[in-house]
Amino acid sequence: MEELRICFTSPSTKAYSETFIQNLKNGIDGVIFHCYGDLFPFLSLRGVIQNYKTPPFQDIFFHRLDLIKRPLREHYLLKYLKANNINLILANYGPSGALLAPIAQQLNIPLIVHFHGYDASIYSVLDKYRSAYQIMFETANRFIVVSEEMKNDLLQLGAPEEKLIKITYAPHSRFLEIKPSYKGNQILAIGRFVEKKAPYLTLMAFKKAKKAFPDLHIKFVGTGDLLSICQDLCISLNIKGVEFSGVLSAEEIAFEMSQSFCFIQHSKQASNGDKEGTPVAILEAMAAGLPIISTRHAGIPEVVEDGSSGFLVDEGDVDGMADKIMKLHLNREKAQNFGENGKAFISQNLDQSEYYKKVNSMIREVLKNG
Repeated sequence: MEELRICFTSPSTKAYSETFIQNLKNGIDGVIFHCYGDLFPFLSLRGVIQNYKTPPFQDIFFHRLDLIKRPLREHYLLKYLKANNINLILANYGPSGALLAPIAQQLNIPLIVHFHGYDASIYSVLDKYRSAYQIMFETANRFIVVSEEMKNDLLQLGAPEEKLIKITYAPHSRFLEIKPSYKGNQILAIGRFVEKKAPYLTLMAFKKAKKAFPDLHIKFVGTGDLLSICQDLCISLNIKGVEFSGVLSAEEIAFEMSQSFCFIQHSKQASNGDKEGTPVAILEAMAAGLPIISTRHAGIPEVVEDGSSGFLVDEGDVDGMADKIMKLHLNREKAQNFGENGKAFISQNLDQSEYYKKVNSMIREVLKNG
């Protein structure tokens, strides 16, 4: 087989909440040309793509004379892909795949599209790209999904079932080395402050548990539009024992996991339709050995077994979540047992090396058979 040269696309390169994209990129065999900057990329970590947003005057002139037949962004990317002998495109997020499908078709190279969550659920996104998705479903070779619910959502949108491949994220192996403090009183919550992660509902559940057990403490890691609202709630409702840490490094997160006795996340479908895929933070916490308290949402029940590796409640069930916090607080033996079961599940089913093998095997199969 010829040398594999992959155009790997993502909207950015440093989004703290998209560790799954970095993990994926680092495990793919072949030469990776990471193109980014938007859903339709105009920057690259290898070589140069002319920025279509600030084109040189001569290209504007040639385009107006109809000497450049395609939109400039397509013209530049096509030149880049040809110059670097790219033989496969792996696009992260559905809209990016939809925008790049005509490029892959033009070059007659395979296209794999990785869906992650919002791209299969937000109503406005599905409406905006409805026609483009249908073309993508016909032309792309494979679609990676991370949960059965996401697979069903894409089937409802018209994706061919034979092109849908479920490959759940795998947490970085370094999390398996963490040993939590099951005797401490810290609860850990990691994630963006956005509606689908409902940090305000987590906060309300903690408030109720804190009233019964004043020694409890919760640490939120992350940032987002709802952060200030959650901070205001703490002040106005006099919720004590809450710390907002902002964005932390991988090393700092590992330390906080070692200091915690459980992990909590109240994921729910947002009012705009937004849903999770399978939250990576939950997988990382399971790998670290933390028992999980979360919701029956998207891919979460596929990885967290209620009553074995954690507790699951219905979306919006604040009282139920508070009750589960108190149960684990009172029974640290159960917390440790849940945590060990979760770590074993990750080791046996979502090993990072096996994750890479699945992705690379799919890529080879696409290149061989289309």
